[in-house]
Amino acid sequence: MKGLAVALIFCITCALLADCGSKPSGAAAASPQESRQPAASSKPPTSTSAPAPVAVDVVMASGPLQKCLGITPGADRMMKAGTGPACEQLPGASIYDQAGARFQAGDHAGAAQIVRKAADAGNALAQLRLALMYDQGDGVPQNSRTAFEWYIKAAALGEPESQNQLSNQYEGGEWVEENWDLSARLRQASAQQGWLKGQFSLGRAYQFGIGVPQNRQEAIAWFRKAAAQGHPDGNHWVEWLSDSTNNIGFRDDVERSIVMDVAGRMRFSGVLIGGDPYGITFHNSAQRALWLGGQRQRADKDEAETLRKMHQAEHDACVREGRDDCSFVR
Repeated sequence: MKGLAVALIFCITCALLADCGSKPSGAAAASPQESRQPAASSKPPTSTSAPAPVAVDVVMASGPLQKCLGITPGADRMMKAGTGPACEQLPGASIYDQAGARFQAGDHAGAAQIVRKAADAGNALAQLRLALMYDQGDGVPQNSRTAFEWYIKAAALGEPESQNQLSNQYEGGEWVEENWDLSARLRQASAQQGWLKGQFSLGRAYQFGIGVPQNRQEAIAWFRKAAAQGHPDGNHWVEWLSDSTNNIGFRDDVERSIVMDVAGRMRFSGVLIGGDPYGITFHNSAQRALWLGGQRQRADKDEAETLRKMHQAEHDACVREGRDDCSFVR
């Protein structure tokens, strides 16, 4: 029993520490107009070739896996994972137990060899652990393709962190084709099982309209649930989005540059107050980029008109004062 507890902690801890939300522009709280852009791995993939399209089952965990993870259908949080009979009923549980002990002893390469056996036996926790190890190059050579394949297997059993990791990959599209509708379904499954990272990711989806209708209030609700379970960035976004005048921000620097980079000057258009594409569902990054391009055009027009009115007011004041040098303020 003690060994199984070590093995389970070994999986859950790594899932909590996994970089399922990279920070291309600094921490989420560092810039209120930027939000984390997910990346499947903090290291570059070993191959640039994308995997062939695969069918991804979006299901909820059931049976021993559901009980082992402390998932209660309809609850907003996962209960503390246990080490009781349900965990012992998982396929290859005793092998996974050995892998956890080996990992805790510092032999990550040896743990990877053992956990592979449990993963092959159909243990969803072992499949997640192996995926994370390949994603991070921990005990095995870094390989995003292999990590992706193991995430698929674990997600097919309803494991919520694997679903979250896949959702990030299908949003980011760095080496697998974008599929924002699938990304949203995976996030919904992960979040509805009470997984805090899935809840945060679903909050992002509603914040930006990633495969779901954009809805600031839904985003706040899911960020609040994540924060209640200890997500470090949840409260920041609850507070920021609760002020309706705050712009919802951008997924990454690419999106930010579409709207904000205007010869180095600050933007002041009222078009950017809030900035919600309310109710719009974006199915890929190209659609969001198109909408943001339109937002920039509206902001450009609004700011140009504001400056024109300012210059006109200055000119009119100059004329009223009877000055003969009024043309320069036109």
